[in-house]
Amino acid sequence: MNALKETKKKHLLAILKYLYLHNSSTMNELVGNLQLSQPSIRNMVRILQEKQLIQEVGNDLSSGGRCPTRFALNEKNYLILCLYIQVDKIIYQVRSFSEIKKEDILFYQGEEELKKIIRQLVDKNEVHCCQIAVEGIVYEDEYVTDHQNILKKHHWVKDIKKEIDLPIQLQNDVKMIHQGCYFTYQQDTTYYLYINEVGIGSSYFYKDEPLYGNTGIMGEIGLISFKGKTINQRIRECQSQDEFNELLGLLVSMIFTMLDPTRLELSLDLKWNYEEKIIKNILNKIDKNCFKNLYFHKDISSMLFEGLAYRGIVYLLKERIERDEKI
Repeated sequence: MNALKETKKKHLLAILKYLYLHNSSTMNELVGNLQLSQPSIRNMVRILQEKQLIQEVGNDLSSGGRCPTRFALNEKNYLILCLYIQVDKIIYQVRSFSEIKKEDILFYQGEEELKKIIRQLVDKNEVHCCQIAVEGIVYEDEYVTDHQNILKKHHWVKDIKKEIDLPIQLQNDVKMIHQGCYFTYQQDTTYYLYINEVGIGSSYFYKDEPLYGNTGIMGEIGLISFKGKTINQRIRECQSQDEFNELLGLLVSMIFTMLDPTRLELSLDLKWNYEEKIIKNILNKIDKNCFKNLYFHKDISSMLFEGLAYRGIVYLLKERIERDEKI
């Protein structure tokens, strides 16, 4: 693909993503936010309309006359199977752009039964894409867990991809929760820190893209050694609220001083509490702006599935642009 065509497809995808994130937009809003010329935007909107990827959603009347035309995505053929795979259960949703069509929790024993259930869900719901979130370090179609202080590699997604003729992507669960945060807040540089009884998951985003690094461990702050043990082990063996406060204070201090994100999103799912005053005091000793940029979330499930749906829909949008040779 020549450079001009590649740039054009990149801009087309940027328009589609903007419309997805904002539901609809006028031509002027696209020009202002995507920093492209009006003739360029106008031409690309026309192309996307011809390809039936976007549509006009009506002209509203105002006291001054007709409001500018608004454009939105054509929501046909975007049905995503979103799976969250845990040690013995599958939490799933079948989602369109703006609606949860179906959701449930299923239990399994062993990877063979897990693969069988996924095949059945794909066949039954006639989806266009499957997004799978797992606990662990993801590298392409494999992931590694350390739940019992032993590293274990999982390959079953490779088998599924051979058996199912459908786009399937494997995602880290924390990065997908983070993706859901971006879907709502849309900042340039953000960090997400999630702590549960097993340990820590974390990720660093530039705009809507998770950064994985060279080997996929970027953001895996729980693997850092602290007083002879990894921070993940320290979290698992934590004996008091004071000890947890020390660990959490260390983590958020490291993130702000090393990466200085626009937002640090934090979620906890364990017996220890988030003691805001203590964390605020720790961060204020560094810089008072740090605490202002720390956001605590209680509801992580909805963000996880928002993130999975986002990745699936963006994947399909990109695929439909890439495969059209006439664009």
